[in-house]
Amino acid sequence: MINELRKWSLENEIEKKSIDGFWYCFNNYKNDDPQECREVFGEDFDESQLNIQLKNVALFIDRWDESKEYDAISYQFDYAVSYIPIEYKNKNLGVYRMLFKLNGESFDDFFGLD
Repeated sequence: MINELRKWSLENEIEKKSIDGFWYCFNNYKNDDPQECREVFGEDFDESQLNIQLKNVALFIDRWDESKEYDAISYQFDYAVSYIPIEYKNKNLGVYRMLFKLNGESFDDFFGLD
């Protein structure tokens, strides 16, 4: 099963899509909230100190038991999530997650700082 998920990730360019998605979100964050960006990353922000690499890809069975009601978000289909830690100057500041349908299409993402 792990090899199938790895093969699926490679065939669907999950790493590239995730890293591209991160940079899109990060650039929007810098433009939309420059004050917070300076507070988090410092006045002397140096993009070359930002280490962005895919760390994990996980497969989720959205609703294990269709007959039960859950309080959590349900997408009504199984999906995969990629995880990119947001690491700046060797400090973990948060995580970027991109969600994918099983056809490889991204349908949501989350840019979260701790």
